[in-house]
Amino acid sequence: MGNEAEKLAKESTSRKKGCNWCAEASLEVGKGSGYGIVIYRIGDANDGWFATLSPKTGGDPKKDFTVQLMPCAHLTHFSQMDSFPGLAENYGIAFSKLSKAMTTVMMKEGSLKAEAAKREEGAAIAAYGKSTTWSEKKEHLHIKLFPFRGAIGQPYTVDSSFGKKESFRDSSDKEFVKMEPVRKVMLAEERFNKLAKELIALLKE
Repeated sequence: MGNEAEKLAKESTSRKKGCNWCAEASLEVGKGSGYGIVIYRIGDANDGWFATLSPKTGGDPKKDFTVQLMPCAHLTHFSQMDSFPGLAENYGIAFSKLSKAMTTVMMKEGSLKAEAAKREEGAAIAAYGKSTTWSEKKEHLHIKLFPFRGAIGQPYTVDSSFGKKESFRDSSDKEFVKMEPVRKVMLAEERFNKLAKELIALLKE
């Protein structure tokens, strides 16, 4: 395992041809990538991160949205962050600023209520990130941030509440739990563009 970690640390992180995220890494804030819109940047080609607003969501398209955060360099593993001075620091700054901006937008849109007591109306933002293994395809590291509610906010295996879900048994006597299907849907173009402008303005503060 030690040798693999060393290989990862030495692995080239220069931008790769054919990688969509590497192509997006050079775009300025406000520019569209053909899919999402770049809403935030911090740092440079070595220690920088950038974020895009996705035109799709796994939640309610009228009140939910997804932001994707990626390193400017072609990192494929979280462990590589330790090899570049400033990269982890910029990640923390980017993550906190994005979370604050998303919460502000949710409050402004009225999909959150400051006085709400119910958990599902609280400012819960989830993050999902995947680090590839040594034998897998070296995909550009990316972290998704989204409101944790509705079908996309269901308890996952790492949540203690997941273990409280009612279990069933199939015809082969294997145990399973029921989950609501999550399907990505497009945001209305008007809302997508409005969200991008609002997030960009908030992230400049």
